[in-house]
Amino acid sequence: MIGHIIAALINTTRAVRNGWRALLRCRVDYVRIPLRGALPELPPHAPRWQRLLRRGPAQPSLTALRRQLAQVADDPQSTGVLLEIGALATGWATLQSLRDELRGFRARGKRVVAYITALDAPGYYLACAADEIVMPPSAVFQATGFASEVQYLGDALARVGIVAEVEAVSPYKAAYERFTRADMSPENRAQLERLIDQRYHALLAAVAEGRGTTPEAARELIDRAPMGSADAQAAGLIDARLYEDELARHLGAGQEAKLLPWARAKGALRLPMARYRKGVVAVIPVEGTIVAGASQRLPLPLPLLGQVQAGSDSIAQAVRAAERSGQIAAAVVYVNSPGGDAFASDLIWREVLRLKAKKPVVVVMGDMAASGGYYLAAPASAIFAQPGTVTGSIGVIAMRPVVGGLLEKASIHTANIRRGANSGMYSITQPLSEGERAAWHRLIETIYADFRQRVVAGRGMAEAELEKIAGGRVWSGSDALRLGLVDALGGLPEGIRKAQELAGLPPDERAPFAVLRGGAGLPPQPFPAEGLAALLACAEDGLRPRLWAILPFVGL
Repeated sequence: MIGHIIAALINTTRAVRNGWRALLRCRVDYVRIPLRGALPELPPHAPRWQRLLRRGPAQPSLTALRRQLAQVADDPQSTGVLLEIGALATGWATLQSLRDELRGFRARGKRVVAYITALDAPGYYLACAADEIVMPPSAVFQATGFASEVQYLGDALARVGIVAEVEAVSPYKAAYERFTRADMSPENRAQLERLIDQRYHALLAAVAEGRGTTPEAARELIDRAPMGSADAQAAGLIDARLYEDELARHLGAGQEAKLLPWARAKGALRLPMARYRKGVVAVIPVEGTIVAGASQRLPLPLPLLGQVQAGSDSIAQAVRAAERSGQIAAAVVYVNSPGGDAFASDLIWREVLRLKAKKPVVVVMGDMAASGGYYLAAPASAIFAQPGTVTGSIGVIAMRPVVGGLLEKASIHTANIRRGANSGMYSITQPLSEGERAAWHRLIETIYADFRQRVVAGRGMAEAELEKIAGGRVWSGSDALRLGLVDALGGLPEGIRKAQELAGLPPDERAPFAVLRGGAGLPPQPFPAEGLAALLACAEDGLRPRLWAILPFVGL
């Protein structure tokens, strides 16, 4: 009853404000939305004092953009949005999620205009979801396709006396091959080429759909790039060549259209009506490399460890908060992670399994949810991924850097006193003995067997069927749907609707959700006072031999 009264009061206030705005003839033709750099699904977390002292607009997120698009679409006076697309540093699945939102926005009768200054493949792929594409006259169309380069360090490391000892469940689990080989393994090349092929065909399909041509013609146009703006317009790749100050008159059909940034436009847009909702869905993010302990953001990225780390302790706190809360009816675990520590992944898996016993749990995969990221997703009630999500990589790998040769070159001598047949297993000064190598192999096989069993139980698959697609093999989201590793294609909105359905809540795409991140350790200040010490500690920890459930490549 109290909730309904509060909603009625809010709606009365909003109705008055909407009437006042209509009386004053507040309007906006196009809302300017800048898109550049990273585009996380959820707004980055920051301490309250940082939010109060922040100058300028907050970093955009996909969740915030969805809300902005919904409010513009609700306003009868607005025409649409002007996307100002710069250099993007976001993943393919994120671009697909944003294209889905733009498609729905246009379906409601609104226009999308893309003013693009960085015409590479990701930016142009996104721009092709717009009604109109405009570029500056001096810009260059550079959507030439996709390329991947990997430097292999095996020979270089051997020259300085360093050897990387790697034990993996199969050649497809190739996370460390750049440290042991002089070139790419056939297995890793095959899976990398398959993913790039799928991405290239998605680009061609988007160009064909957005520009009213065929995939074959789109391929010919892409193969002609790079080209100047005049050639791009003549080829039908863009619609107009204008400088930024010419946009208002162009979009106003000879008159000055009112173009406002969101900070000013939201004061002219009509406010949506509030609704009372009995239960809410919690969203629990798992973002970054999975590690044991607390989540943290390092001052600088480290190889394999990355910069953002998803700590098992912090995530366990968030999951248990969702479990205890009487207001939370279901949970969505948003996974954007290449995997990480196998032990930490198993701890998070256990928390997800426990929560599922009491409330529906849906997993939504971001740009990547592979290896340890898939491990923790296996017990979910339903799993969603975008076609371009990188997932799978079901397997385990371990690496020991052996620096004895380097020490010898530097005339550094190591004295050892050991007790126990395998007591030298975690030393990085000497190669493994035959007994240590056998023990290391048994341990990897044990963890891999546990991983497979988690997937078999969670997905209801036969182990023989799983083994054909496991062994570290990497798949796209569309592959994963075909293979039974995920249940449906989609992003966070689709996952939330599924969680609402499983919890018996009415479907409501506008329903607010609670973001649970766990303890205060996620994340610390961007540049903590102990940042250098933390960085050195993590670097030292990264050299320690351990078992990893991690993707063989990041940033595809």
